[in-house]
Amino acid sequence: MKKIILGLTTLVVSAGAFAGLETNHNERTLYAGVYSSQEQAYVAGFQKLDQLKALPSQKLANELLLQDAALQPKTLKIDSSEVQVQAFSQQRGTVQYRAIVKVDYQYQSRENRRG
Repeated sequence: MKKIILGLTTLVVSAGAFAGLETNHNERTLYAGVYSSQEQAYVAGFQKLDQLKALPSQKLANELLLQDAALQPKTLKIDSSEVQVQAFSQQRGTVQYRAIVKVDYQYQSRENRRG
């Protein structure tokens, strides 16, 4: 009987540790600068993406401007990403290229149980 009670107590306590977590999915668009050629913009965009993928979770949260106080440590990860280059002109006859990095990411956070 004692073993059953001990087992149930352990189950209830450990279940409470996992309760209240939710997975959040978000996206963020980052800019990696303006360049005089399309090739330079793509290179810069992929360099920025490589930097993001190499960051530890907390620094990645800072880069993505993620401000969720309930963010669980080491749960932030990039799901998918893409690099785009946007041509634009601020004056006639001059074309510049903007490097754009789009990132889809997910993380876990504690649910707010306050009513």
